[in-house]
Amino acid sequence: MHLEVNHVSKHFSSRNSRLVALDDISLHVEGGEFVCAVGASGSGKSTLLRIIAGLEQPTMGEVRVDGLKVIGPGADRGMVFQNYSLYPWMTVADNVGFGLKLRHLPVAEQRERVRYYLDVVGLTKFAKSLPKELSGGMKQRVAIARALASQPKILLMDEPFGALDVQTKETMQQFLLEVWQQTNTSILMITHDVEEAVFLAQRIYVLTAHPGTVQQEIVIDLPGDRNYHIKRQSRFRDYAETIRDLLRGEPAASIPA
Repeated sequence: MHLEVNHVSKHFSSRNSRLVALDDISLHVEGGEFVCAVGASGSGKSTLLRIIAGLEQPTMGEVRVDGLKVIGPGADRGMVFQNYSLYPWMTVADNVGFGLKLRHLPVAEQRERVRYYLDVVGLTKFAKSLPKELSGGMKQRVAIARALASQPKILLMDEPFGALDVQTKETMQQFLLEVWQQTNTSILMITHDVEEAVFLAQRIYVLTAHPGTVQQEIVIDLPGDRNYHIKRQSRFRDYAETIRDLLRGEPAASIPA
């Protein structure tokens, strides 16, 4: 899998003005990578992800997945939003299998994929539950399982844990790392949470605001098998402080060698 964003800009125009949300964004994600884009409000993070998902068109530039230009939504890109976007009248299993049903996959294959991904996210015993019976973290697990069930080439995540409390967020971060390692799915996640990005990512793109541009790409050289204890290490804190300096527009602290 190779995702390539080439010189993407996005302008929003009104009668009296033009807003430049994104300006000449270029980035890439390779097969099996976990990449984060970090930026404050006004950096165009969500707009960038919607363009990659095919939900919006760029004003300039292009997005390609394995060489094919993105012109709209596609099964090669799965999307997970912050607000879960589950159908409240459907059971957990039906929510996970909804996209498979739309693709008219054989019923036996649909059931097997739903069973497998419910097991991956640890919700097998909640298969017949309704979303209203689940906690926020469990709802997000369902949303992740639904996106993975279509077996996309890349999973796009729009601040998926932003609505969760701190303890649940840390649990979900650890869970997402485990799912990524188990499925080897490529992930591009946007977030404003610097520590979340350092904890999860192999590479981080730091975005400026007004307009959104790529300020710096940072390779995170931390063990792949991470848990919350790593956040106490000086190397972790150095990465986080470097990124915070960049977001503040200050000279960045030296990036750990």
